[in-house]
Amino acid sequence: MTNQNKSDQSGSKFCEYCEHTGIIRHPYYKETGEEPLSPCPRCVLSVCKCNSEEPYFYYDGGIRECECRETRMKIDRIKFIYAASAIDKKYQWRFINEFESRNKLTDTAKSAAYDIIRSFPDVKKGLYLWGNPGTGKTLLSTIILTELIIRHAVEGRFVKISRNFFNRLRATFAEGSETYGTSSAIEREFAEVDVLVIDDFGTQRDSTWEQETLYNLVDARYEAEKFTIFTSNNSPLTALKDISGGRVLSRIKEMCRIMEISGPDYRETL
Repeated sequence: MTNQNKSDQSGSKFCEYCEHTGIIRHPYYKETGEEPLSPCPRCVLSVCKCNSEEPYFYYDGGIRECECRETRMKIDRIKFIYAASAIDKKYQWRFINEFESRNKLTDTAKSAAYDIIRSFPDVKKGLYLWGNPGTGKTLLSTIILTELIIRHAVEGRFVKISRNFFNRLRATFAEGSETYGTSSAIEREFAEVDVLVIDDFGTQRDSTWEQETLYNLVDARYEAEKFTIFTSNNSPLTALKDISGGRVLSRIKEMCRIMEISGPDYRETL
């Protein structure tokens, strides 16, 4: 039985080889010079007639839309969204199968990531991943973000709480800054994006302004039921209990599944 026949029986025009998505990932794209994503060679490229020439039409007694156009347009949109996600370069285009489970804690966290990726957007809670440095918290969180963007073409952002969030907001208060007066727009961007990864949570200062700004961000995402992942070196039950009178901790406990990822620092073995 051909892959195309199998895909027909499954109710999808795509095949099992690409997990019925029409898209193939290339984890070693840097080494091979390939694109990170490409149309599936078995169910998409096998019927392609446009030779990948934009806007993916071909001539056959008239201008016709190629069978590959929908998939290629989706890949173009994914790449556009991904470019705006601000994921650090070293974590870009990493996939769930690449995440190495080093102990029971990381294995449990990886299973939770699989569940989120498979079930999204029908996911009731985000994640709060905490543990000592170098245990894969940031890697796993960016993998989840990458997988959700690829599978669902949803808008997503990666932000380090001090470097990307608070420093950007501070710059808006300086006259002459390119972003002067745009603090509300920046706060709204992070509050409303479909998926948000907040890295290094807990490294912020304890000023009244930072605490209130942090609470406003968490509360806005809580009220809008937006999917959020936090990573931190510290347990939220101790690190967050005094921030904004415990209101931040209260919100996070309701909106996230709290999971510890502790163990040896993998960077010490490199």
